[in-house]
Amino acid sequence: MWIAPGKRHAGALSVVDIGIPAGERAPVSPAIGLIGDAVRALVPRRDADSSKFTAGAVLVCGGSRGLTGAPALASLAAARAGAGYVTVAAAASLVGILAAKLLEVMQVGLPDHDGALTPDAVAPALERAERVQSVVLGPGVGREPATQAFVRELAGRLEVPLVLDADGLAATTGEALAALTQRTRATILTPHAGELARLLEIGSAEVSAHRLAHAREAARRAGAIVVLKGDDTLVVEPGGRVGISRGDAPALATAGTGDVLAGTIGALLAKGMAPFEAACAGVWAHAAAGRLAARATGGDGVIASDVIAQLPRAFAGVGG
Repeated sequence: MWIAPGKRHAGALSVVDIGIPAGERAPVSPAIGLIGDAVRALVPRRDADSSKFTAGAVLVCGGSRGLTGAPALASLAAARAGAGYVTVAAAASLVGILAAKLLEVMQVGLPDHDGALTPDAVAPALERAERVQSVVLGPGVGREPATQAFVRELAGRLEVPLVLDADGLAATTGEALAALTQRTRATILTPHAGELARLLEIGSAEVSAHRLAHAREAARRAGAIVVLKGDDTLVVEPGGRVGISRGDAPALATAGTGDVLAGTIGALLAKGMAPFEAACAGVWAHAAAGRLAARATGGDGVIASDVIAQLPRAFAGVGG
């Protein structure tokens, strides 16, 4: 009843205590449930001995000609979500554009052809990834055949937790999706319904009609956590555990907020959170920041950078 399309027909839902014991006394451990405010307590906090390196380092790899905004948003979201050191690795010919957008984020130029990354960029990207605790791959990376080959090879060779988002997902359909099972570290995929449909090579209407079933199928095939975005965002583990967002953040229906979510999850992974908890906490904070941004701006005028600005308040539990 919390998952579309059923959610649109269920009306108001109330959870009523009927005496079933909770916590350690519970008779079973539920495999599916709502993502609640308590997930915020799982996020590691900086202390007096923290440094920019111990707070977590994130590498955002993406961008292409005309699409530099996406990695910029993802990297800024990672910083606002608490990562201590964030770097964007992008086409060398575009680094000047990114430098003008980003004051607090490092930029690294990778080999490119006319603004598009190529397989020649894999080795330097891997070298840079040795210095971080997570990688966000895909925001604005583009869909040139050479770029898609770069994404597939890099994803397969990275030895840190990976968030695969946006155009990065377009490179991992069919056999490439199954190849993700060979990765030795956690993988989190963040598709919307259309992207999940392409991953599974089915129609988007079919995904919309059976969101949970298809998210579980993608998680099984990829051996990855799938974050199926929507008002009822689902966080699905290959083993079957599922977290459901209550949603109620229509302000997030604007370009760039998916990049914000990817960067947020990347930061939480870099902080050392377990992958499922990192994905759930990222989804929760993203929705809370969306509600806070709507209040601050009046509603439909929210843009992605407004959501980024509210992430610290969301993690602090201020409103939302």
